[in-house]
Amino acid sequence: MSLSLAALADLAEEEGQGTVELFAPRVRFRSVGHSDLDACLDWFAELVMTVDIDDADDVVAGSLDFMVIRLGTEDPIALCLDQFDGDREMLAGLFDGNQLAEQVEEQFETMTVVTEAVLIPNIAFVTEPLRGHDLGLWLVAETIHRMLPTGMVLMWPYPVLDPDPDPDTGVDSEPDAGSAQITALDSAIGRLADHFGRCGLTPVESAPWALGMSTAFEALPVARSGLGVVRRTVVSLTLEQLRAASPPPASDE
Repeated sequence: MSLSLAALADLAEEEGQGTVELFAPRVRFRSVGHSDLDACLDWFAELVMTVDIDDADDVVAGSLDFMVIRLGTEDPIALCLDQFDGDREMLAGLFDGNQLAEQVEEQFETMTVVTEAVLIPNIAFVTEPLRGHDLGLWLVAETIHRMLPTGMVLMWPYPVLDPDPDPDTGVDSEPDAGSAQITALDSAIGRLADHFGRCGLTPVESAPWALGMSTAFEALPVARSGLGVVRRTVVSLTLEQLRAASPPPASDE
């Protein structure tokens, strides 16, 4: 069992504690099984932390949904990606049928290494009061290390923004609102690309809006090693912070 942050706040209050320390982050994996195709397995990772209350369950602090696709099967990769909500289908152009596109293979030198699988992280979430400690990056790096012994990682670091105009006011009230939104979006994508670059990922030359890396290189294990300090993270939160925190997305099993 796991506690939500709100439930932890109630438990801490019962124990007479005004603050709670969270420490020892770990990752738990669960197969979701939404995919009907043999080539594709979809997974859900939970970021959990221990709390300084005797006999209390671990607390869910974040999550990551991701998929692992086996190459070379009868299932086209575009069809695998199209099964899911979100923006994963944007990566379809990086594949050719049931294989990586030639440009991607050439960049990451996978033509000299047998690439059997691709791991695609989707949405990495860490609840607000725990952000700023690299827990999301560590979650992605650990997932790659534990769920992809050999292969490719591909990711689209697209921010969650609302592109629609205010429903109460109609279309953009300012003449340059559209260009301002595009500028803000480009800036957000750039920041996210730099952010997840710390996991060892780099822009795909044939599609600069995407990130990738092969386990044939040292970039992924080196990045994970650099994030190892996150395992020693200790965060002290007040009851107010715990109750105001947004819960991580559920796996929708």
